[in-house]
Amino acid sequence: MDELVRWLGVQLDEDERIARAVQWEGSGNRLSWELAASATVDVGEDEFYAGDRTIANHIVTHDPARVLREIDAKRRIIAEVVPEARKAEAMIHEEWGSGSDTAGDLLRLLALPYADRPGYKESWRP
Repeated sequence: MDELVRWLGVQLDEDERIARAVQWEGSGNRLSWELAASATVDVGEDEFYAGDRTIANHIVTHDPARVLREIDAKRRIIAEVVPEARKAEAMIHEEWGSGSDTAGDLLRLLALPYADRPGYKESWRP
């Protein structure tokens, strides 16, 4: 379970690095993402073609500020459930037999969106 938690932390760090890279040089202000009438996304001083409105809507909805909020929420969830997951793991490995591993299941679910990244183990799949 500790390996999963470490691996998941690396994935969140990478997502954060990418989201934080989308900032104005020097000012530290985030780009303002707006959906133009066409299939372009307005990112402040520039626009770029996003294919069609569906893709543009997706890009705008998942702007860097939202990604950073999601990362923060996931880290808080992990901090809350890791102690319970460790307790459940210890109980399962003792002679008491099987026990409920709801916290471990939650960690595996948090890792699932990253299943296509290197290092993901199929044994973690919920």
